[in-house]
Amino acid sequence: MMRTLPSALPLGLGALLLLPAALRAQGQPSHWLEAGGLALRQGHPQEAEADFRHELEATPNSADAYLGLGLAQLREGEADEARGSLSKAIDRNPSLPGAHLFRGIAEFQANVLDAALPDFEAEINVQPKNAEAYTWLGIANLQAGKPQEAATAFDHAGTLRPEDQSLLYYQVRAHTLAAQQSFRQLFQDDPDSAFVHRAQAEIYTEAQQPDKAVEEYKAALKRSPNDPELYEALGDALQKISHTTEATSAYESELKINPHSAIALFNLGKIQVQTGDPAQGVAYLRRAVDAHATPAPTDFYLGFGLAKLGKNDEAAHWLEQVLDHSPSDFIRQSDYYELGRVYQKLGRRADSQKMLDELKQMKSQPAPD
Repeated sequence: MMRTLPSALPLGLGALLLLPAALRAQGQPSHWLEAGGLALRQGHPQEAEADFRHELEATPNSADAYLGLGLAQLREGEADEARGSLSKAIDRNPSLPGAHLFRGIAEFQANVLDAALPDFEAEINVQPKNAEAYTWLGIANLQAGKPQEAATAFDHAGTLRPEDQSLLYYQVRAHTLAAQQSFRQLFQDDPDSAFVHRAQAEIYTEAQQPDKAVEEYKAALKRSPNDPELYEALGDALQKISHTTEATSAYESELKINPHSAIALFNLGKIQVQTGDPAQGVAYLRRAVDAHATPAPTDFYLGFGLAKLGKNDEAAHWLEQVLDHSPSDFIRQSDYYELGRVYQKLGRRADSQKMLDELKQMKSQPAPD
């Protein structure tokens, strides 16, 4: 049964293949080769086939003519005939650009994947920067049930054609299938392992289902109670459903295992200055600064906590630093507001008004698409 070509991908009949480089270098390409190439470009494969056969009558060992004939036959849906012609081109010139690629496509159409895969690899050896060869290698690996190998090939193609939407789709598809294949193997090895529960929790997190992710992280911790990363992930998921008390407990458990976790220190500090004891929160955030936590949000919540404690001079220092660290829009807006309030308490009315103006201007900007 013949395979149809993926609709998102062209067959790839470029000028390099229609007018072979060797002939162009000579400056005198054959009349029949030129005519056949033109016929292919114009969508007349039958005329092209006739032209290439005329060339073969004149030069029976022409690899270029066999390549052109194979391309025409491939366009006509004659995969078996195309394989024969392209094989003759390869026999005469194994390094002819495009010959292995198009024979591989013909083999793919004829469902001969064991032959197609090495042909696509051979084309890559001839043309290491041929994105189409990598793409077809990925497609054939997908069809052969090898999603990890397909993902690797699509990733290579993506570096060569980063703006190609069809390649992005195939990359996503291959990586998704590879992940599913790995998860199935993980589940078969031990369906109740910490790794299975963690993987399931991450799937729920990506699906915006933090409540289900929480249950899976808890199940994972029952089987791996000394994994600090699991406590951290549990704390993050609990924050998403506003369970701050449980989240605090999770981050505290992480700190018992890893006392220098910048993320745990930051989250504990943020929670405390927002809803608990600001003095304790400031202490956590000072430790987070020493542990090199992300500066913009850490500096903001440290300044916010200090302002709550009435330490406005120091609060201003930390809030001013936020703007030097490329904060997110949310942190930037919050910083303008809090810094304006701190300046007002310090009697710096002009600076306070400037922050208010910055905040108004930022809020007046249209939201990014």
